[in-house]
Amino acid sequence: MAYFPMFVSLENKKCVIIGGGKVAARKAETLVKFGADVTVIAPEIKFDFKGCKLIKRGFRESDIEGSFIVVAATDKRDVNEKIAQICNKKNINVNVADKGSEGSFIFGATIKNNNLVIGINSGENNPALSKNIKENISEYMNNKIIRIGTRKSKLALIQTNIVAESIKKADSSIICEIVEITTEGDKNLEKKLTEFGGKGAFTGELEKALIEGKIDIAVHSGKDLPIEEGEGLEIYAVPKRENPADVIVTMKGKRLNKNSVLGTGSVRRQLQLKYKTKSIRGNVETRLLKMEKGEYDGVVLAYAGLKRLGLLNEEKYDYKIMDTDEMYPAPCQGIIAVECRKDSKFKYILDKINHEDTYICFCAERCFVTELGLGCQMPVGAYAEVKNDEVCIKGVYIGNEKKYFECKMKKEDPESISKKLKLILNKWISD
Repeated sequence: MAYFPMFVSLENKKCVIIGGGKVAARKAETLVKFGADVTVIAPEIKFDFKGCKLIKRGFRESDIEGSFIVVAATDKRDVNEKIAQICNKKNINVNVADKGSEGSFIFGATIKNNNLVIGINSGENNPALSKNIKENISEYMNNKIIRIGTRKSKLALIQTNIVAESIKKADSSIICEIVEITTEGDKNLEKKLTEFGGKGAFTGELEKALIEGKIDIAVHSGKDLPIEEGEGLEIYAVPKRENPADVIVTMKGKRLNKNSVLGTGSVRRQLQLKYKTKSIRGNVETRLLKMEKGEYDGVVLAYAGLKRLGLLNEEKYDYKIMDTDEMYPAPCQGIIAVECRKDSKFKYILDKINHEDTYICFCAERCFVTELGLGCQMPVGAYAEVKNDEVCIKGVYIGNEKKYFECKMKKEDPESISKKLKLILNKWISD
């Protein structure tokens, strides 16, 4: 008999398993994976894992009242048959482990990878075939499906799709599953970043999901990264950089003067601008809308974000693209950073999407963050550029006064450049 596949939610639904052997253990483990409220009942239970309530005694008819699923998995044929009869009479979904035809459904071989679920069923005629197919699909899923963690914002999803497309272009057999995660920074849109964790507020939940194995890689805006990466994690690849410049956006025909107020949440921008500033939070579209409503005379945004969102050519706005010497950008602005576990099996594909010159610039600019130890809302700008065989690095730290930095060095591997730059920066700091 062929069984029709049907996918249902088991989240918090009562599921009772009668039996305490290996078969019962497998069924219990599967149900727990799908969020079911599982109770196992048997005089002797030979397993114990989190997520199950264990009751060591014989079966009682009252045990199954209110159940969504009942599994009869004892080693006694007459007991399983009796349980099936009771459940069928009460219209309770029942699976009979040793005789599937007595129940209302059967367990197929199940493969779960985050929200992707595949069920395989041979109608009890060929369980070995189901097992073989499951193993082959599991191997494929483990090696060909990359779960990409991202924030839920429109810009974050666009950047994540840039990474996904790069991966698929490098290896067309790879399947990218995008996993949207709400970060602390997305929840607290009214407070300043400095009030609840700084830029780490945009990365913490993503890194937690990486460490717990819920995702395989995480996509970040390079400028949102805190000083330290999560333990066991590393930024392993960066696609080609977009223009790192800042842009002053105003309504069409709006003229700015010394009393004009620009919206920005960045200390770095506030201290470099020649205009008055007022703090602003929210995504790019929200900030532009606040300007349209007259709350600000203009807003300062990253060129990269505007371009990726398709907002660089709106007729109702004027755009002033700031030269990187006029307004030093945030370290790693315009760079998309791809983070993974240090033991990731997907490094081979990340190698293919990494842009060498951008990665060199990323590492050099990150030195300003790590060596100055200024945290996430740092009054520092930095910009590195690869020209032929040289790397030109410029920076500014704005404390009591502006302190400018500039150096050139031979283009080498990122680690060597970072080591040399750290020595130069330490001398610059001490001076």
